[in-house]
Amino acid sequence: MPYGPGKATYSNGDSFEGSYDDMKRNGIGKYIYANGAEYEGSYSQNQKTGYGVMKYPDQSVYEGAWFRDLKHGEGKYIYPNQDIYKGEWKNNIRHGTGTYFFAMSMSQFIGTWLDGKFIAGQWVFRNGDVYEGSFRKNKPEGEGKFMFAANKTTIYGKFADTKWTSGGWIRTPESILESKEAVCELPPPQAFKPVMNRSSQPSFVTSMEFT
Repeated sequence: MPYGPGKATYSNGDSFEGSYDDMKRNGIGKYIYANGAEYEGSYSQNQKTGYGVMKYPDQSVYEGAWFRDLKHGEGKYIYPNQDIYKGEWKNNIRHGTGTYFFAMSMSQFIGTWLDGKFIAGQWVFRNGDVYEGSFRKNKPEGEGKFMFAANKTTIYGKFADTKWTSGGWIRTPESILESKEAVCELPPPQAFKPVMNRSSQPSFVTSMEFT
């Protein structure tokens, strides 16, 4: 069966140039989608597997590990609004340890992700303030602490919906105080934009050549 370098054009307008084995994309190649997307990297059994770079029509870019056409492993995704996520992926979603940088606010999430949601770690603000604790639906919720960079004050307690809600204490450079009242409210982060699974439509080969 044909193997080695080859080119293929598909009925839906997609094209591929790269390495084949047994009529399947195997090894390094470049796949150009009819909608303007491009993938360049490793293939196994016709599927993106290994390291590769995917450029989408909306100008977003993913660079990193793939497994069976899904983002899986370490990778970096640059969004159209210039937000950046760098970290672990599982089955096409953010999962594991990673950092999400918000371009507009210049803040970032650093920590643990579960099924696309940030669940624990640090929210670091542009001015040096830091919230550290648990999250729910990408917002501080549960036990945590907020550290103010300007006056070196730290508040400890429970948070919900970006607010310090109850029970805790405040550490300042001069003293430690108990408090039962909310004293601060954190600005909500920008809404996350989902990473869509932009797969090409099923097609069949209309032409192929090997060199």
